[in-house]
Amino acid sequence: MATADDRQRRRVARYYRWLDRLTFLRELRGQSGSQAQPVHRQLRDPAGGPPSAMLVHRLMIEGLNLPASPRVLDAGCGYGATALDLIPVIGGTWLGVTLSTVQAQRGQAEAERRGLGAQLSFALQSYDDPLPGGFDLAIGIESLIHSADPARTIANLAGALRPGGRLVMVDDMPEPDLPPATQAQLALFKAMWRCPVAPTRNGWVAAMQAAGLELEREADLTPLTLPRSAEALAAPLARQRRRAWWLGWLGLGVREEADIGGMTLEHLLRERAVRYRLLVARKPEVPTAALDVPATAEA
Repeated sequence: MATADDRQRRRVARYYRWLDRLTFLRELRGQSGSQAQPVHRQLRDPAGGPPSAMLVHRLMIEGLNLPASPRVLDAGCGYGATALDLIPVIGGTWLGVTLSTVQAQRGQAEAERRGLGAQLSFALQSYDDPLPGGFDLAIGIESLIHSADPARTIANLAGALRPGGRLVMVDDMPEPDLPPATQAQLALFKAMWRCPVAPTRNGWVAAMQAAGLELEREADLTPLTLPRSAEALAAPLARQRRRAWWLGWLGLGVREEADIGGMTLEHLLRERAVRYRLLVARKPEVPTAALDVPATAEA
């Protein structure tokens, strides 16, 4: 009998399988960039440079004291865009985990094409499955929000870190105590993007602390996002809602649902009902429990 976790894995895998197919069709028509290296959302550059979809990578590694050749885990890696961008910067060996066969295949092919095949490998699995240990850094960018059990996910990632290793996540985190109308918008976003829980900032921090991690740094990146105005979103949102309704009868409409989720998220970000946050947590060199054990008196 399938568990809720099994069903969520299938939903997420199917979601990205369909998005890949539709992206590939646009690629053939010359309507998109490289489908082997999709990018994250555009952010304003606080240093004054042009908006960039890769800026999140720079913000993510700022201030990290990493070894010369770190072992890095990318939890929910997609096509490996983050590794492909950061290996030339920080080096190391990277493992990307994804539920999508096609993402792993395209990502590995792109790594080989760039001469990075020895530094980047992919595993077809959930970030909740057993992971090899000893990572200096584990990252999750816009991926951990898909978790059906965030506390278990964080505990599993924490277990894969070496003492002194860091977990860095960047994701959309709802504010607490939203009014009913905004809660309905949030529920729509979560359904369209296959995000069953989507914890608040405090929820993620509590999960980190329960896993023995110490919050080291955080930043609210919401002011750097570029949500469109309600007027600019009205027509495309209405169009995609109509298309999703009709295509839903055929079991299709994944692209339309993804667009609806993205545009709904723009509304939520603009209203500051959801915030795009960066959290950095560190695994202590000595387990916290060990620090609390009183010293034994000498005889």
